[in-house]
Amino acid sequence: MTRLVVTITSDLFDTPEQEVSVRENLPVRTLIEETIKEFNLPSDALYTLRIQSSGKLLDPEKTLEQQGVKTGEQLSFSREHRAARREAVLGSNTSRIMLSTNRRPYLREDSRGEIFNIDFQPAIIGRPDHSNPASREFLAVNLEGYEGAKSVSRYHARITESQGQFYIESLAEHNPAYLNGQIVRVGEKRMLNSGDKVRVGQISLTFGLRQATTQSIPNRPRTAQINNSPDASS
Repeated sequence: MTRLVVTITSDLFDTPEQEVSVRENLPVRTLIEETIKEFNLPSDALYTLRIQSSGKLLDPEKTLEQQGVKTGEQLSFSREHRAARREAVLGSNTSRIMLSTNRRPYLREDSRGEIFNIDFQPAIIGRPDHSNPASREFLAVNLEGYEGAKSVSRYHARITESQGQFYIESLAEHNPAYLNGQIVRVGEKRMLNSGDKVRVGQISLTFGLRQATTQSIPNRPRTAQINNSPDASS
């Protein structure tokens, strides 16, 4: 079994540089978890690893080998506090804002046809963050229980409205959303039109609009499905 010798650097360590020997097929998530344990770091934060030379963020669900990490590489280990994470996901909003436009958006999950009405912004697409129950207030499209749900990040994407037009943004840098087959990069805001196809992880959704004066399309019952796909938990 091939091993890699890499240097992990962080201002969270007493000694900023730590040389470690790891399996090349080690998932990045496992390396992050072991680093947290080794240095007794707080668990109330999101930790990331980047290749220092390129700044590339490593996907926690993939192995070091899959992401091109080589012996001698320097990896930057950093912590993002929950407050910073909330700011990145919700912006300056401390509470959700109800939509006041004449058109109301919804997303339809394509495999089962369930409708998710979107009546507020920012509207998060993802899965519940069980460690942060308050965040569920903004979770408009909860994909937990669907086949392929573990490929969906907890904060995967968000929909916002401006001057009657709706937009989608990716929130997970290593696991972006796709609009009509095109990647939506973090920091990019893409306009949504009725009939557009949105993909988050392995789940496909269709965006639609209805008049605000009409009755909301009822959400359909859901049946949880067991699957064994990797968990994209960011």
